Amino acid sequence: MELAHHGQCAMPPSYVLVAFFFSLLIKTSPSVATDTVKAGRPLAGGDKLVASNGKFALGIFQMASCGSTAPKWYLGIWFNTVPKFTLAWVANRENPLTDGGASWQLAISGDGNLVISNRANNSMAAWSSQANTTTSNTTATLLDIGNLVLSDASNSSIVFWESFDHMTDTFLPGAKMGWNKVTGLTHGLVSKKNSADLSPGVYSATPSSDFANPGLFLSWNSSVVYWSTGQWNGQYFSNMPELSARALFTFDYVSNDHEEYFTYRLRNDTMITRYVLDASGQAKNMIWSSVSEDWVTFFAKPGAQCDVYAVCGAFTICREDMLPFCNCMKGFSIRSPQDWELGDQTDFGMSKFMGRDFSQVLTTLRNGAVGNHIWKEKFSRRVHQ
Repeated sequence: MELAHHGQCAMPPSYVLVAFFFSLLIKTSPSVATDTVKAGRPLAGGDKLVASNGKFALGIFQMASCGSTAPKWYLGIWFNTVPKFTLAWVANRENPLTDGGASWQLAISGDGNLVISNRANNSMAAWSSQANTTTSNTTATLLDIGNLVLSDASNSSIVFWESFDHMTDTFLPGAKMGWNKVTGLTHGLVSKKNSADLSPGVYSATPSSDFANPGLFLSWNSSVVYWSTGQWNGQYFSNMPELSARALFTFDYVSNDHEEYFTYRLRNDTMITRYVLDASGQAKNMIWSSVSEDWVTFFAKPGAQCDVYAVCGAFTICREDMLPFCNCMKGFSIRSPQDWELGDQTDFGMSKFMGRDFSQVLTTLRNGAVGNHIWKEKFSRRVHQ
């Protein structure tokens, strides 16, 4: 999550603001911070877990957007060694906390599940891992690859739940994008609404359940597919020739009786990377540059932003050669300037035609409908070629 993206409305996360900025100057030592939550030893709202290699951290942080929107608190995992606060996973994106992070804790419940509970009332859970645990003696560990794993405290090989099975908008190296053929559980991505609102957006990345045509799809509103990886040829997906360059990553597509998934790994573990489904609907493989101190896009799909379905909403025009790439058609204005500044341009184009000939608006509506039809036909031909 780029907090400065499309304006400065979003305030920095603050599991404790002073502690956060201090951590930018002094790298947290894995020997000081813990990577594990145990029964009877919860993680307080002002503390954080740090993976043993220091690469990832987990804690409760705050987000606030423009205007009068109340601050929201989330439990999440972020890149701990990157000075630009960037999330890798969020637990309660659909149910943010609204009364302050210090009031809450991450704990092991009586049935062995992970829960966000109120420190004053342990029975009040705002979020739960909801795993089918067989023991109350469990531990939760933040692994070096950014995966939070809930396992049996007596046998860590017995895993009840892991964050990699419940990805939000980010696909990390070592995770699986696919589905479990036994349980039916799908491992996919859903974009956030905008740079300040972490709730699910309108774009998703999901695997194909067609055995004959395996692959991954990007869709709008879980209904309109606007991009496909194409088929796996043993080395890479046909619409992702970038995967053939294996200097930085290794890629695998696995299909057996139990599961089917795509995964990738780093050749150099010191490199920091992420594959994120952006609020704009593009899926981007990004690498952290210590030179520019920013994320650099290695590749994006679709390659053209304007090929994303409905990225600009109704009564707007998308142009690749302009920033912002979405602009209202003549006679229409931005419906929500606040959302626009935060990167969500999918619901724009409020009419300003009061007093104008209504036939002009009907013509615009018809043209918009025809435009959508042409777009769908164009994509349909592209996918089936």
